[in-house]
Amino acid sequence: MKPFSRLAAACLSAALTFLPFTAIAQDQANLVANGSFSGGLSPWWRQGSSVRVQEVDGRNAALVPAGMVVQERIAVTGGRNYRLSMDIRGEATDPGTIYVQMSFRGPGVSADWRGPSVVTLDGRSDGNCAAAPAPRTERAALVAGGGPAEWRTRDVVFTAPANSDQMILYLRKAPCSPGAAAFTGVSVTPTDAPATSATEAVRLALAAERLPRPAGTPENDTLLQSQITRAIPSDGRHRLAAAGAMAMRVHVGSREDLMTLQAAVDLSDLSARVAGATAPAHLSTDEAVAREPLLIVGRSNALSQRAFTDADFANLGEDGFLIRSFGPHIAIAGRTPRGTMYGVNWFLDRRLGIRWLAPDVTHWPRKPDISLGVQRERQVPRFTFREVLSIEAQDKAWRQRNLMNGESHGPSFQPSPPAIDSWNRSWASQGIIANFYELLPPATYQAAHPDWYAGGQLAMMNGEMRAEMARVVAERLRDLPDYRSIWFSTHDMDWGWDMDAESAAFAADHGGHPSAPRLDMMIDVAAKVRAELPGARLAFNAYHWSFTPPEGMTVPDHILVYPMTIHVNYRDALNGPANEALGRDIAGWNAIAKNVLVWDHITNFAGFIQPTPNIFPIGRSIRWLASLGNVQGYMGEGSFNTPGAEFAALRAWMISRLLWNPNQDVETLVREFCDLYYGPGGSAVMEYIRFYHDKIARTDDVLAEKTTVDMAMFDAEFVRRAEALFNTAEAAVRGTPFEARVREARMPVDYVILLRRAEYSVLRSDIGFDVISTLEQRRERFRRAVTESGVTQYMQGDGIAALEDILDIERSAAPKPDIAAGATAWKDIQDISFQRFAGSKSPIVADRLASDGAAIALDRSSTGWNTQLKFDKLPKTGTWWLYAALRTEGATDGESVARLGAAPPMNCFTTIRNGPGMTASYRWFQVPGGPFSHTSDHSFSIYVQPLGGPEGSRILIDRIVALPEPASGVPAASVEGNCG
Repeated sequence: MKPFSRLAAACLSAALTFLPFTAIAQDQANLVANGSFSGGLSPWWRQGSSVRVQEVDGRNAALVPAGMVVQERIAVTGGRNYRLSMDIRGEATDPGTIYVQMSFRGPGVSADWRGPSVVTLDGRSDGNCAAAPAPRTERAALVAGGGPAEWRTRDVVFTAPANSDQMILYLRKAPCSPGAAAFTGVSVTPTDAPATSATEAVRLALAAERLPRPAGTPENDTLLQSQITRAIPSDGRHRLAAAGAMAMRVHVGSREDLMTLQAAVDLSDLSARVAGATAPAHLSTDEAVAREPLLIVGRSNALSQRAFTDADFANLGEDGFLIRSFGPHIAIAGRTPRGTMYGVNWFLDRRLGIRWLAPDVTHWPRKPDISLGVQRERQVPRFTFREVLSIEAQDKAWRQRNLMNGESHGPSFQPSPPAIDSWNRSWASQGIIANFYELLPPATYQAAHPDWYAGGQLAMMNGEMRAEMARVVAERLRDLPDYRSIWFSTHDMDWGWDMDAESAAFAADHGGHPSAPRLDMMIDVAAKVRAELPGARLAFNAYHWSFTPPEGMTVPDHILVYPMTIHVNYRDALNGPANEALGRDIAGWNAIAKNVLVWDHITNFAGFIQPTPNIFPIGRSIRWLASLGNVQGYMGEGSFNTPGAEFAALRAWMISRLLWNPNQDVETLVREFCDLYYGPGGSAVMEYIRFYHDKIARTDDVLAEKTTVDMAMFDAEFVRRAEALFNTAEAAVRGTPFEARVREARMPVDYVILLRRAEYSVLRSDIGFDVISTLEQRRERFRRAVTESGVTQYMQGDGIAALEDILDIERSAAPKPDIAAGATAWKDIQDISFQRFAGSKSPIVADRLASDGAAIALDRSSTGWNTQLKFDKLPKTGTWWLYAALRTEGATDGESVARLGAAPPMNCFTTIRNGPGMTASYRWFQVPGGPFSHTSDHSFSIYVQPLGGPEGSRILIDRIVALPEPASGVPAASVEGNCG
């Protein structure tokens, strides 16, 4: 038997619960001896000096202030179902501190705890209550505690484990918690009833705790009819609370589902908190109706049936709801339990003023008097799929409070509390998304079918490949419980495509767009799958090379397309001037497809904690997407890699409001968040947000989904103004709970100043302060903010610890390179402008041989395009020849150490071989495929790809220099592959 556990607090939101209060008739023999304790304690045994048998409220019972009573050797048969039932009474106990556990014995049977419920245990014992708790969760049969001191019947149906022949039953009360538990009427009887599920266990526990006993009197029936026919007050007002006391009660059906019941409990408890009142211990039901005016939740009660007599629920969808005045009452209900839950959360937010700003920050208004006018709301969200992938927005409790129903990718793998476990998992969730190489792995197929693969993707017009893909997709769909309810997503490989001849010819017939063979393949594969599995639905991404829709084609209604805005310029809305082509393409998909979901990008993956002025543009983008009738869903890919990214909570909260109702003013929403989240510092933070949006508008910066810290907007004006605004904000919140939040908002400004301090150190008169003399203070504030915010990555793939090493590097001004000695026009592009993709295998390191004292060091044990320079770093006009300064460490002479290439196409490169002196100094290499010109399209890049070598053997990149003419003295690149 595993060691005895001690309860600290029940996790009622996980998988707990109990069953109806009414006693279940026992038509079979009770397997528990002396379950009434009328014969004393035996054959039970006890743990805890204060445990005893005594009369409690007229009944013999085991009284357990702390510890347990245990009965062993209860005979069971493995595989049979049994009903465990007992009466429990809590005397001044906390919720979750009374619990019942069971374990089993038999050949090969583990000693684990069993049951549909979950408790949180902390390991403390009487006499050691001063020790720090160490919480952990355990399985349990029943969990109770809290509420009035009265006998309640609890029961649960369980299946005895295979091969078990004995059951051990533990009736427990947590040590180091107030009150005492009393148990009696304990029975275990065989039954043919199904085992209680975890969700039903939670519902039954919540019902036992919060629903009243049925009155069972004619007076209750009369009162119920009186409530149904009760007139609205003469002034037409609903008074929820008066002078800090609740004046209305929450009413719910006694057999409602868990989600609706939990929503009713939330409405009762949270409205009372707003009023500063004590919430009633029990809700109102038809069987025990309260006398006060009622807040009616759900449709399974007599009052809702009358309140919504003429209501049309059919067109509310999964998430919509109605709120109506009904006499002195207010009724809230959706077509589905999720709709009802959203109706309650909307009411608490929009009517009572609660704001769930972040998982750890809720604004609680104080309203001792709550009075509302006549209510007649019909709410249906504009977007049917609503999700943000960021650490803050992935919090499940936060999501349901903010009416975000989508659950794709990583969050779909995480368990949900049963009371809120109703998500839209129809797209890109666990088990229903796969890329080309996952469906048709080259290691499995390519040797026998080389013609199935082309240019980094698939040869999409190949009939045999299509047939096999359809077979594999159908096989995966058969494994799903309901394949008709989902969109199975086929995702391309996350890089470019050099089309094969047949695909290129088909694209040429449809405007020259590679999306044409991609769409044609999807139409064909879907048809083949649907021939075997009627009603199957597929989805595909429009991404990089396939983003522009084809001409002369349409997307069938059983296919969903999800454009991915990887090439967005964050400085503008998706349909703004900086994204003209992107917006035109999204509108194009909307014109040819009935089902469109936009996968937007909303964070800076090259600088999670870097100032990224895209907040207002995101808001304007959603408002525009709402005008496209076939765009039904939106997923914003944010900082799912780390907490504490720049304004992540603000973005998520603003997006949640606009996805429900896009007809809201973006700046007004941002201002509301700032005022509530930053308190007295909110006005200065809001002014900073306005300023940095204005600042980028006055530069020609490209703000892409991976943008490095070398942006032109971070000039002396930015540093001076940002510093002043955050000084004001910090002074306003010093010594308040808002101080850490303002420090977090300032962290990105400190990040820029710390990384570019060498540049700013010579601009003292322009920025208004000395960067060097304040360096340690700034770095300490930055470290504190990082720790408080829990930042784990400062850029995608690189941990926060690596940033400390970069901040230690002392840079100097780089001299003009020798290859540009005679040039009047040239551009020096340093390592800080490069994107890095291999984490600890592609760090920026101090290097005394580098032009500015720093370089990127690519470990040859990681072989990918591990550092890239995007073409938006080139001069805006003209064409340019590019030269990379490279050196090696740990390589042998003549060894091939790296590829230096340009893409697209995918195979334009030259091989770098280690030459004499390349360890001691940098050498220049011409980038193949030139000359090049500026573009903001991030599918174009210069890359350095290490070739295999031992760990610690490295290729270092100091800088790339752009020249208008080929450099004399540097050999032309020896092109390998195809540079077009």
